[in-house]
Amino acid sequence: MIETVCKNLYGFSLPLLFLVVSLPCAALQQQEIRFGVLGLFHPREMVLEQGSSQVVSIRSNGEAGTAQVLNGESGHREIVLRVAGSHVTAGSASASSWTATARDGSPVAFRLIVPGKIRRIYFGRLTILARNGELVAVAAMDRETAVASIVAAEMDENDPLEALKAQAVATRSFLTAGPRHKDFDFCDSTHCQFLRSPPAGTSRAFAAVAATRGLVLEYRGTPLAALYSSRCGGHTRDLRETGMEPGEEYPYYGVPCAWCRDHPLVWRSKVAGSAQAPKPGDEPQRILQARQFGWSAIPGNDFTVAEDGRGWQLAGHSIGHGVGMCQHGASGMAASGAGFREILAHYYPNTTLVLHP
Repeated sequence: MIETVCKNLYGFSLPLLFLVVSLPCAALQQQEIRFGVLGLFHPREMVLEQGSSQVVSIRSNGEAGTAQVLNGESGHREIVLRVAGSHVTAGSASASSWTATARDGSPVAFRLIVPGKIRRIYFGRLTILARNGELVAVAAMDRETAVASIVAAEMDENDPLEALKAQAVATRSFLTAGPRHKDFDFCDSTHCQFLRSPPAGTSRAFAAVAATRGLVLEYRGTPLAALYSSRCGGHTRDLRETGMEPGEEYPYYGVPCAWCRDHPLVWRSKVAGSAQAPKPGDEPQRILQARQFGWSAIPGNDFTVAEDGRGWQLAGHSIGHGVGMCQHGASGMAASGAGFREILAHYYPNTTLVLHP
């Protein structure tokens, strides 16, 4: 039964109270997902620290004979990882890759730092390798920990619980639909799923994931890689409206969004230095230009554009691509009394909700 869980699965308490959502013991090993993390910073150096009081064991190429430990004692509080050609140095040792786990190889809480840029805690197993002169960090974690980490990153803790549940199902569906990268399954950017540290076990995000555990959207019997965006501007879009081809997968039907209609947003920006005018409704072009000029320059693809002699003046009404679930709209529906099933049925018509333990 899905309610039969592994009690005290990892045998310790984390200081931030984040815990893996309880899963059946036999299912846990089948649901590990690998995330490429912090790659946007193109790191050549990283620092690894304990994320809790549990000892972190670091091994080269998975070989037990070359283990180092982080246990909080002097000289064992952190380890610096650097690119060295095709190898990675960990302290004074060098190997093609390193793996960090608990002593017995199980998941562990660890803090990963890109000096001067970012630090983040993860719960899982870490692998560090070198690619093209940069470090590639892969954090492998069970699916429900990943879902909770993404929900906490994507939604506000104060959003209605039913909206958080809808986000949890959409996120889990995306992860269940399958990998998108070669060296790992997903990245931690908006290209795949925005991933942060796991939320507190007392948080609403954690509660939403636990309440929907295992629930996934399917279309024609296949898990749906569910898309969603922040604000749709009053009506969501199908893929063709954004310049993306639907192929043979879910077509994404455009549906009205009452909250965005009743709470209109207008953003204004200027794009200078581009010979090509930003094109409303062209998501691939928006992504390319946003990477060049900054995401705040073109935050959504629903906008008007005018030339002023020195660049392009934009006035927009949406944030994101506008395909699938509108996160603000989902919160608005939940605040008006809608449950997560009703929210999902509205934004993802003709899908079914099934259990994927």
